[in-house]
Amino acid sequence: MPIYNSSACQRILRLLAILAFSACGLTAHAAITCSIAPPSAVNFAYVNNTTTLQQGSVSATCTRTLATDASSTTLNLAANAGTYNTGQTSYVVLGTSKISYSFYSDSACSNQWLKSNYGNYIGVPLSMPTVNVPVTSTFNYWACMSSQSLSAYTAGLYTDNVSLQLLIGGSTMATASIAVSLYTPAACSISNGPSNLTFAYNAFSSSAVFAVTSFKANCSNNLPYTMALSPVSGVVAGLQYTLGLSLAGAGTASNTGSSTVSTTGNATGSATHYINGSMPATQAGQTGTPVPQSHTLTLTY
Repeated sequence: MPIYNSSACQRILRLLAILAFSACGLTAHAAITCSIAPPSAVNFAYVNNTTTLQQGSVSATCTRTLATDASSTTLNLAANAGTYNTGQTSYVVLGTSKISYSFYSDSACSNQWLKSNYGNYIGVPLSMPTVNVPVTSTFNYWACMSSQSLSAYTAGLYTDNVSLQLLIGGSTMATASIAVSLYTPAACSISNGPSNLTFAYNAFSSSAVFAVTSFKANCSNNLPYTMALSPVSGVVAGLQYTLGLSLAGAGTASNTGSSTVSTTGNATGSATHYINGSMPATQAGQTGTPVPQSHTLTLTY
């Protein structure tokens, strides 16, 4: 009569049972296949100091290939916070300059979708009543950029890339990515002046009289710009004077600056510049009401 080792048999049977169970699990997982169509790109058309919202969508198509599988489930779409994220904050980037934005699963921009660890999902019910008949589901998302001034940023094209995962349960069924971009045009403007330049001059003054006014140039970071003043001399009430521009500080009666100056925008998006005036000494002048003289400040970028 043969002698059997019952413990060895049990181990073999147990191993076979585990292998059979694993094989069944793999077959069941493969019974649903999914793919993702290219998502809508996000191209921010941003207006300075306004909140910007753009809607996008992505479609996923799934097919049930076995009649024994469930005909309904939940399809989840997860996204990370982009290539240049800092924690949960997303950024579009140009060189070392970056501008923040966020993705949301609602048009009110209240439920943040992007997470650095794919922690948030947009879920939709998935019904596949017929075997081998593809079913398409659509996910909507909203890209939001809060109100901020872009004048402090370098002009140009900012980009980011957000990775997507399509999941059923804990299994990744397909992947895709959303291209994000923002173009900030070169911008320059003048504010906070310049005001009228007024000389306090007494006839036959023993020294030259100095007057100054200032203004702000609000230009994109790293953007070259030039300012020119014309004309740079004149006569008011019979008194001759000269004008000039200075970049970083007021001039003096003996040094009013230049008719043209050039610089670049800084990281604050604003810089103070000066128009200096000098009225030479020992002028008699004329009596009566002086007629103001006009001069033109031109900003070129």
